[in-house]
Amino acid sequence: MKLKVLIADDEPLAREIISSYLKDFEEVETVYEASNGLEAVTQINKLQPDLLFLDIEMPKMNGIAVLDSDKLKHQPSVIFTTAYNQFAIKAFELNAIDYLMKPFDRGRFHASMNKALEKIKLSELKDYQEQWAKINLDYQNALIQNQESEYPSKLVVRDSKKIKHILTEEIRCIQAAGDYIEIIDDQGKFLLYKSISEIEKKLNPKVFRRIHKSFIINCNQIVEIRPHTNSEYHFHLTNEQVVKSGRTYKDQISDLVHGNI
Repeated sequence: MKLKVLIADDEPLAREIISSYLKDFEEVETVYEASNGLEAVTQINKLQPDLLFLDIEMPKMNGIAVLDSDKLKHQPSVIFTTAYNQFAIKAFELNAIDYLMKPFDRGRFHASMNKALEKIKLSELKDYQEQWAKINLDYQNALIQNQESEYPSKLVVRDSKKIKHILTEEIRCIQAAGDYIEIIDDQGKFLLYKSISEIEKKLNPKVFRRIHKSFIINCNQIVEIRPHTNSEYHFHLTNEQVVKSGRTYKDQISDLVHGNI
């Protein structure tokens, strides 16, 4: 079995990592690349790859739109590669083989690739649909259970033209900044195109607390709490930053103020 593989991702480094991991598999004969969604559709129709590694957040057309496009004339097996976990259920609705959360290591990639090879081999069997449905259901259940029981240990942000991984435990606080949020750690501030409400859902509520409409703080980074006025408090963090809580968030901070954590 010799496979044609297409990597669709707007980040050159991400494409390079996947290409290097693919070299571990003798079944892969040729590897092609696309840097945006429109190019991905064109390459899929032209090259008809057996397997597609597809990023979700891409210029011109995102990964979900690529698979939904009425211009798509070929349907390869698909593995999503993304830093955003909120699209996982939609990905499996589109019959994706797997949903690789960035950053992923070689071991996690190998597990996903082996699953893809198993599907492609099964496609040649008469009872493919029944066997693949069972494999995919078991895999989805395991993935969803894992997502529900764990919170990300890293966030992926852009630093100039680089991709930077920030350990969540090192985050001091997160501040809303228009359509973006500012993630603040001991190395500075980093922008992420996401709303503060979206990021709040991804973080462990036992560690990160929304104390203001524009602020989330890491409870482990609190040095002291000083009363202000009318159920408002000043939270002093380890980096000497001071964040004031909002009145409407008094219930969210009650246990912090009274030491019940």
